[in-house]
Amino acid sequence: MSIPDAPDPASLQAENNSLKRQVFDLTAALGRLKETSDMYRMVADTAADAILCADGNLELVYANPSAGTLLKIAPARLVGKPFESILTPEGGRTLRQDLQQRMASALPSLRWSDVELTIVTAEEEQIPVDVSFGAVRSHEGHYRLTIFMRDARPRKRLEQESRERQSALAHANRLKSVGELAAGLAHELNQPLAAVCLHADLTSNLLDNNGDPADIRENTEIIAHQAERAAGIIAVLREMIRKNEPRQRQLDANETVRSVIRLLNSELHSRRIQLELQLAEGLPPVLADRTQIEQILVNLLQNAAESIAAADSPERTIRVETRHSGQAIEFEVTDSGPGLPADDPSRVFENFYTTKSSGLGIGLGICRSIAAMHRGQMLARNVSTGGASFVLTLPQMEERGE
Repeated sequence: MSIPDAPDPASLQAENNSLKRQVFDLTAALGRLKETSDMYRMVADTAADAILCADGNLELVYANPSAGTLLKIAPARLVGKPFESILTPEGGRTLRQDLQQRMASALPSLRWSDVELTIVTAEEEQIPVDVSFGAVRSHEGHYRLTIFMRDARPRKRLEQESRERQSALAHANRLKSVGELAAGLAHELNQPLAAVCLHADLTSNLLDNNGDPADIRENTEIIAHQAERAAGIIAVLREMIRKNEPRQRQLDANETVRSVIRLLNSELHSRRIQLELQLAEGLPPVLADRTQIEQILVNLLQNAAESIAAADSPERTIRVETRHSGQAIEFEVTDSGPGLPADDPSRVFENFYTTKSSGLGIGLGICRSIAAMHRGQMLARNVSTGGASFVLTLPQMEERGE
């Protein structure tokens, strides 16, 4: 039996040095890994937003201090709980379904945000939160999730304050419009009131002289009709002046246009402007605040009339159209005035941009904001034959299933 040769001391030394280097490199790598882990932990622990980590079954494996503060519970007590346990039942079910659909894609990583959920704290307080998600898929096919939550109450307060400021500005703009319409409204109201007085006198004379009952009935019907006409004008005016919270209700597009026309008839007549109405029949309703939509139409028609008058256009026509377009209703106001800035017609929606010597330049900006609040939009363009066109688009009211 042969005895193996003794290892060469130089080879042993070289192998020993190699092992030492490997140990040193591993030790350094572990140190760097710990530093990175500590840094990530520090970032998570000091983050102002609540951060949660969960496995593919939505069981929480980590909660940072901000999560404990938001949920009013020690972070360690969250570990091991299902994420749905801190949500409302409905929110938990919806989230579970959404996650299952996303994870079915089997993508290596997933990110999505702009999710609003309602959490339930340890004290049973419900808090709206804005949530973002990130998910990474392991080699075994399991996802691990990181969940970022931010208290949505400050954002909602700011949005409410913004809506209140917008409402106040819109109300001021409506008062300005009504003030400009005062003379025309007085004339518009004078006609039905004069008719009421005239037919009341005729009825009185018929009664004194035992007149024909048919004539008396006809006069009383005329009185009732003219009184309703005056009441309708006053009702629209009162709604425009009143400062109310926006109330979205089912709205008939064509009836809304006709209400506005009743307010502006006298002004358009005094400016010798011809009004053309092209109102599509059978339009589905929209869900909107009537006063605010009337405000947009009043603003557009007044602007059109002022534009035609200022330019002393030979053709003095305003056309108002309604139509059904896809899943939306469109209102279009087209005038025969000088048109909009050729380089960028949409500039008219910028705050404080105006072509009027006495204008503030906020009316159309308010109109566009109102349209956006109704999930609609406003567009402006020049017409090839001359003049400007404004289109207000509002989504039609969704049909509710049985």
